Amino acid sequence: MEVERGHSEEPLPTMMAEDEAEAIRVAKEPPKIHRLDQSVLNRIAAGEVIQRPVSAVKELVENSLDAHSTSINVVVKDGGLKLIQVSDDGHGIRYEDLPILSERHSTSKLSKSIKSMGFRGLASMTYVGHVTVTTITAGQLHGYRESCLDGVMEHEPKACAAVKGTQIMFLIF
Repeated sequence: MEVERGHSEEPLPTMMAEDEAEAIRVAKEPPKIHRLDQSVLNRIAAGEVIQRPVSAVKELVENSLDAHSTSINVVVKDGGLKLIQVSDDGHGIRYEDLPILSERHSTSKLSKSIKSMGFRGLASMTYVGHVTVTTITAGQLHGYRESCLDGVMEHEPKACAAVKGTQIMFLIF
């Protein structure tokens, strides 16, 4: 049995439609370079730090260890895809520091040398989820709670009941 190749029963078009020709011409031109919005940049940076839910847990547990915690409790919902909550009995976060807690490049852990396990996670988390921090330091009568989204506080820290240390609740988008 012989098979003839290269022949089709349908005639080949002799001219391309104008819109097809335009699509090919446009495809050959290099794409235009543009600046990304700051919100996109922040989410990309957050993705470098928080690659998977376990990355967020790691960052928060490292923060607890840096706070000299002797007890750390971790709660996750749906494998960390819905909720990650880390509570510790560490030294807490000073009220005066809460306003800049979620800002990029703010940390209590770096000065001239690095003596910390991690320092980029919490601020990054606010770009990929909703973060609520409840904290109390030694000698305070009550703790404070603040919520952060997209690197900024949603409201001033509010007084609240709290146990020694810090609790961070991370609700992922």
